[in-house]
Amino acid sequence: MFTTTTTFIVYIFAMIVIGLYAARSTSSLKDYVLGGRSLGKVITGLSAGASDMSGWLLMGLPGSGMDRYWSYHWFMV
Repeated sequence: MFTTTTTFIVYIFAMIVIGLYAARSTSSLKDYVLGGRSLGKVITGLSAGASDMSGWLLMGLPGSGMDRYWSYHWFMV
């Protein structure tokens, strides 16, 4: 119980610190959304790939599993 609570508190603290740092390093909503137009090709490509995988993993794959592979019902949840 102590370890779980400590880990949660450290995680929340880290998220607040990262959020404050990000808030101070952006000057407008456009700067925040577009990353200040300073992201390189690699980061942009990784972001596009992660968005693509998220779409088919969260929507397409469970539907396909329900349609074909009922033995993998644990994966669809």
